[in-house]
Amino acid sequence: MTGFCWDWGEPPEPKFWQLLSTVAKQEPWAIEHGLLTGKIAALTARALTLPEKQVEQIGVAGFLHDVGKLTLPASLLQKPKPLTEEEYSQVQRHPSAGARITLAMHLPSEIVEAIRHHHERFDGKGYPFGKKGDETPLWGRIVAVAEVVSASLTPRWYRPPLSPAQAIERLQSFAGKVLDPELVKAAQSQLPKLFGFSSLSSLSQCSKPIPLERLVRDEEAMLWRAVRSFVQQLLAEMEKLMGRQFCQVFVNWLNEWLMRQNIPLQFQDLNLVSRHRWWQTLGDLALFARTLVGVAHATLGHLVGAPFIAEWLDGVRSQLPEQADTVGLRYGLWVWKREIVANTAVNC
Repeated sequence: MTGFCWDWGEPPEPKFWQLLSTVAKQEPWAIEHGLLTGKIAALTARALTLPEKQVEQIGVAGFLHDVGKLTLPASLLQKPKPLTEEEYSQVQRHPSAGARITLAMHLPSEIVEAIRHHHERFDGKGYPFGKKGDETPLWGRIVAVAEVVSASLTPRWYRPPLSPAQAIERLQSFAGKVLDPELVKAAQSQLPKLFGFSSLSSLSQCSKPIPLERLVRDEEAMLWRAVRSFVQQLLAEMEKLMGRQFCQVFVNWLNEWLMRQNIPLQFQDLNLVSRHRWWQTLGDLALFARTLVGVAHATLGHLVGAPFIAEWLDGVRSQLPEQADTVGLRYGLWVWKREIVANTAVNC
């Protein structure tokens, strides 16, 4: 099975990824869940032969469907026990919150409404409106199907991920009750392709959960390459500007910082080396990457002067391969760029 990356049209904008990275601070698998929901939603839309522009927008709606969780406390999202009636009432507000956030981002109304309606049920017992059947917009019904599959395959605080066989069984049991049965059929037709299987019957025999890292292997690899590329370019330019001795002192300080954070990474001969995959989720890796760049920026700014360092870091960034720069922008790594932060701020 191959890993997942965004493989149709233009990838979601950096501000979308950064929003989801923020959600991941409260719900660690949020990026994996969003990425997988977006892909299944888009593939389902494609199976319905919708126009390609709509396929891409439905994918974005799936990707961002849970951004409303930014308004919920982490203690609620991470509760391993059943929610109380009041807590469940709080959780039910996140689709409307997500709609407000995406409306403030000036996204198309169809995306906003898909997010607002992704927890409606086909039998009318969902929320926030209790709409039934095709009273719920088509895009919302598509995202609802994709969300069920993705939620089954990713961990929850109260259970481990389900296997593809269990996820398919759960999906089928929801048809006509929770989910639109025709859309369930459309989604099922795409799942073997998504997971690299020849047919639905062969996928249904897969009785072990798919490790979370395999769901986003390609995305993780791109992010890790972007981090390493930036750090290597940073140290190479630092050595030219400030000399080998200064560079080595800085690297030694970074190694001490990594040890204090209990992160099994080390700089060896100015190269960032990892012996194994030490992060649990893509959100963990994104948070580490932003923190590492932020620590380097703050430390060098204190030593040399913030205005000079910001300009100098722009120069370092300009020498990166285009993909590394794009991925860095996607995950908000360029922390010294105030306009990036400003452009991604959303009033929840």
